[in-house]
Order: sequence, then structure tokens, then C-alpha cells
Amino acid sequence: MTTIERNVYASSRFSTRGLPTQMRLPALRDHFGQSIRLAIDAEPGQSVDMEVHQAPGLRRARMLSPLTARVMRPAPMLADGEDSICLMMKTAGHMALEQGRRRGVPRSGDGILLVYREPAVLQLVAASYVAVRVPFAAIATLVGDAGRAAALRISRDSQALSLLRAYVMGMPERIADPRLGRLATSHVYDLIALAIGTSDDARPIAAQRGLRAARLDALTADVIRHPALTLEELALRHGISPRYVQILFERTGTTFSLFALERRLDVARGMLASPRYASWSVTAIAVEAGFGDLSYFNRRFKRRFQTTPSALRMQCLERGQWTAAEQARGEHLEHTLRRADRGAVHRAFDDR
Repeated sequence: MTTIERNVYASSRFSTRGLPTQMRLPALRDHFGQSIRLAIDAEPGQSVDMEVHQAPGLRRARMLSPLTARVMRPAPMLADGEDSICLMMKTAGHMALEQGRRRGVPRSGDGILLVYREPAVLQLVAASYVAVRVPFAAIATLVGDAGRAAALRISRDSQALSLLRAYVMGMPERIADPRLGRLATSHVYDLIALAIGTSDDARPIAAQRGLRAARLDALTADVIRHPALTLEELALRHGISPRYVQILFERTGTTFSLFALERRLDVARGMLASPRYASWSVTAIAVEAGFGDLSYFNRRFKRRFQTTPSALRMQCLERGQWTAAEQARGEHLEHTLRRADRGAVHRAFDDR
């Protein structure tokens, strides 16, 4: 059994920042050897900071600090039984992987594959990355000859890699819930296989499970960040048809209109309950949240929260003070609205 096949859900942070200089390299070597199953050689005083999230059959690591090192999987280490494939997506710095007769040098945003069953040498210079490690057998069932993918560079322009990158960034929340962890793991397998190049028999299965899940995840994240987007605008932003957007939402038991409405109501409620928007009128908040019809907004708000927008605002004012949760909600909303397309936010919306 490989280290990533254990029935474990865990999140951890590894850092050598607080260690004395002379203890940093030994701690780094121990962490890489025990948890990552790779040997590493680096400058003794170098500070390293990384986060790790693990679910059964999946390990996601993110290098938060620039790392300059020589990382190896020497031939004697192959006897440890670790049979994994690691997809590393470079975010900064220089990275070069030599494995077998292939040498891969990814650009920023590219992915590169390290196959644990073969010796490898990875050179890093001020590099940061996000890595996803999965069992070799899980990919081999979808890819004809997964072993030939050693040191394969996958372009950042690959649709599967782009979706995988966005999908794994939200992975800590998914694997925190064991009910969703295994489903998320399966989707990651599919996306990695599609990025490598699946076999003819497996391609339809991987595309259906992995691509659809990642596409829906990207769509819902976009709606949460930009709650006033229309169906047509959302489809255009993601390069797909409006009907396909509708199909993806319908497969989850909802519709785009209902999902967007719920997010807009959440934004409006948060603004009404936040001291940051105490001087805003209910009408201004409704428009900012994406509603062009005030009476429709009032009806849907009361149906959802069992109170009117004005009543909720009055309750907050009468208390005379704002809770920490409301302060945090206001800061989150302010950040969301700063990122939103203001033109789209102020367009009228009516789902009646």
C-alpha cells in the first residue's frame, strides 16, 4: 500500500521558519523522505513553508515559499513500495525533471509528471508549485501506458489541466467532508488521465465524470464571485453554450436561475446585516446584488429568510452593535464586489 492509499483525511502545514538554521535541512529531508518519499538536498539554512491536504487515494501539496533544491528518487528508494504518479503544476521559478530518457522543463502554469516507479531527478530554483499525487494503478486503468508519461510536460493551455488546476485549489474544502472526498478523488483521477491522454475506451468515462465536475465547479465559483452574471454572460466567459450551462446545473437537481438567485439573496442579506453598508438604501443594495425589480427582490427575500429586507436592517440597527460574524461577512462582500464586473452587477435581473 502506498502512503496515499491509507484511509486518512488530514490537513497539515510544514514549515522550517521557526527552526534554528542548523535544524532546517534535517527537518526538510525527514519530511520529504517520510511523507513525500523523495530525497532532497538544499541549502542548510533555507526556509521552507508548505501545506498538505490528504484524502484516501489523493494527496495535494502546495509549496508556499520559493524552493531551491535538488529532489531525487534514486534507484535504491524504489524498494519502498511507493507506486504513485505526481502531477506538479509550476506557479513560479524554474523546474526541470529528468526521468528515463526524457527531460521536461515546464513553463509557469504547465504541469509535469513524476512517476514514482522510476528513478528521477528534479531541479528547483526559487520554485513554487501545486502538486497532486495519486496511485499509479488509478491512472493506469484510464491511460493505456501510464509509465510512458514520466517527465511528460502538459501545456498550461490544456483544457483538462486548466480545469484540474482550478478544481484542486478548492480541494481542502472538499476533502474536509469524507462524503465528498472520494467523489473529488475520482474526479481528480479523471482529469489527470485526460491531461495525459486517456485510452479510447476510458476517454468517454473520464470526460463525463471529471470534465463535467470541474466545469460545474468553475461555473458555480464564478457565480459566487459575480452573482449578477446572466446565463449568457456566464456561458460566454467559459466558452460553452448557455444550454450546456443549464444542463450542468440540472444534473445537480437545481437550475442556473435558482442557484444564481440564492447567491444574490445571500449577498443582499450579508450587505443588509453588515455595518459597512449601513448608509446604503435597501434599493441600492438590491441593485448591487443583481436585482433590477425591487418588489420582486422583496418577495423573494421574505420567502427565503422569513423577514423583509427593511425588518432585517432594523433588527441590526436596534441591537446597536455588530457581531464579529457580520464584520467578517461585510469584509468578504466588499472583497467580492471589488472583484465583480460592476457593469454586470448593475444590469437588471428578473427571474419571475
